[in-house]
Amino acid sequence: MLDWRTINYAHWQMRRGQPGAALFGHLDVEQAVQCIALTEKGSVPLEPNKCVRLLPWVDAPEPVARPNIVRELWDGVATYEPRVVLEEILPSRIADSRWLFLINLHLAGDVERKRVTIEVPYGPA
Repeated sequence: MLDWRTINYAHWQMRRGQPGAALFGHLDVEQAVQCIALTEKGSVPLEPNKCVRLLPWVDAPEPVARPNIVRELWDGVATYEPRVVLEEILPSRIADSRWLFLINLHLAGDVERKRVTIEVPYGPA
């Protein structure tokens, strides 16, 4: 088990799905972006306006859903994750009610502007 007091990074979070593990640096940002994209607006009790509102759009026709999903994801990530600079968001439908969001970004402090692509599957398994 990891002793949280031994982590010498200012920003870190627990790794989802692996009790006792921690994330920091680049991986911390990836998990934060995934959490923002998968958390529906209104589901965080103390911050009801936090995250994104995708449920009204996932079942809409693709020409309607695509721009609204991009807008919601862009606003959510840009607002709640200041450590990244978004480049583009590409939603694609992979099944009737399943989507795959490709979120392309780079870290705000990265002078090389190394592009990172985060894949976020969305919808029932």
